[in-house]
Amino acid sequence: YQRRVHGKQWYQRRVHGKQWYQRRVHGKQWYQRRVHGGIRRATVNTFGYIAKAVGPQDILEVLLNNLRVQERQQRVCTTVAIAIVAETCSPFTVLPALMNEYRVPELNVQNGVLKALSFMFEYIGTQAKDYVYAVTPLLTDALQDRDLVHRQQAAGAIKHLALGVWGHGCEDALQHLLNYLWPNIFETSPHVINAVMDGIQGMRVSLGPGVIMQYLLQGLFHPARKVRTVYWKIYNTLYIGQQDGLVPVQLRNKKKKKKK
Repeated sequence: YQRRVHGKQWYQRRVHGKQWYQRRVHGKQWYQRRVHGGIRRATVNTFGYIAKAVGPQDILEVLLNNLRVQERQQRVCTTVAIAIVAETCSPFTVLPALMNEYRVPELNVQNGVLKALSFMFEYIGTQAKDYVYAVTPLLTDALQDRDLVHRQQAAGAIKHLALGVWGHGCEDALQHLLNYLWPNIFETSPHVINAVMDGIQGMRVSLGPGVIMQYLLQGLFHPARKVRTVYWKIYNTLYIGQQDGLVPVQLRNKKKKKKK
């Protein structure tokens, strides 16, 4: 940086990257707690620039420790910052440490990891095709958890993952994830059911409406009204989203010929 001496002369001083990182990153954590949304966005974006300048390892250590704090707003901003670091420095620099952090038996940490994965897949787009098989066991474990928030965050991550890998030959992993996502369609919590429906719509784009239709046929004419209601809701959304793709898998209505 440049410094002015006696109002006339300028001289330059080189600051070591680690020293600059320590000064800035620990100050940025305080800004994550600010109320103004513009300040938080600028702070989170700055983490990406710092990570690009000094490397992602040290800054990632600070961010992963932030997932343990009690303040929800700071945890959410931390997950966005982790995703931006992954986008800036390539996901393979962040994903191993992030998946290892999921092993910590603490709800806030695990939910933060799942939310960071959701943001990461949203940001990296088609790069997710290289990491879909790595994160599949983690997402299947989250979809089997008894905690509703675990399944909600996993469904959100699956949505962005499915939209990112569309057309890249990852249908086997997506079909596996859909088998774990589908039993959650009967959830009554509004946040969970919205996330699950979004995940199914992401699968519709990647796997095609025919695959979703095959899952639907078992419940469209179920004896229980509550089951039929959920299945017809998904079918109506499927019909609106990709009506032309349902033509090859649509049910046939065979009319009996009247005898003369």
